[in-house]
Amino acid sequence: MLEINEHRTLEEEIVYFIFDSILNKKIQAGIKLSESVLAKEFNTSRDVIRKAFSQLQSMGILKYKKNQGFHVVWLTKEDTKDIFATRKILELGIIQILTQMHAKNELDLSLLNQSVETEEFLKVSLRNGEYVKSSCDFHLNLALLTKNDYLINALKPLIALSTLAALIYDNQETSFCSYDEHKVVIKAIESHDIENAKSIMYQHLNHCVESLDFDIKPSKKINLIFGK
Repeated sequence: MLEINEHRTLEEEIVYFIFDSILNKKIQAGIKLSESVLAKEFNTSRDVIRKAFSQLQSMGILKYKKNQGFHVVWLTKEDTKDIFATRKILELGIIQILTQMHAKNELDLSLLNQSVETEEFLKVSLRNGEYVKSSCDFHLNLALLTKNDYLINALKPLIALSTLAALIYDNQETSFCSYDEHKVVIKAIESHDIENAKSIMYQHLNHCVESLDFDIKPSKKINLIFGK
């Protein structure tokens, strides 16, 4: 049985476990998840597993097919571009709000700078799964700084899907969601030039998509097996 974090509910622990397994490439896009295997691993009922699966389904990470169960979604090139097109709309608004806040002395960017330092450390340490997640989380952290629940809740599932897309189409020769570009984004906020900040964010999101390798094909695996 797996070790459980006492600060999380069991459903939350299962969600974290699956997401982390995706990040670490132990679970690949397109595969079917086994309720019975997970129930045994967590020493719980299949009803609890289904509730956790439903949470991941609401995030867009899992897809349910009648008589086929839950599968990790396989995002196509078109899906990925649609996700980033939607993100542009939201994040250009977010960057405008943050630039205005900083100009009014209403924004502390110290934690954001620390998160970029963490990204750089993970990249240099070749911890790619963690790096991809931390890089995507940078954008969610920008939304959190606005303290606007509507923007945060709208962006959150798109960040999760972007992370999955990055892991599906990861190109080792390029840098997805570069921490160097994140440093430039922070500098743009500090400059108080709204149009320049929006332009830099737009270019950065374009670079994220351009760094992906859309020639990668779906995995043939259909079952989730742990410990092997």
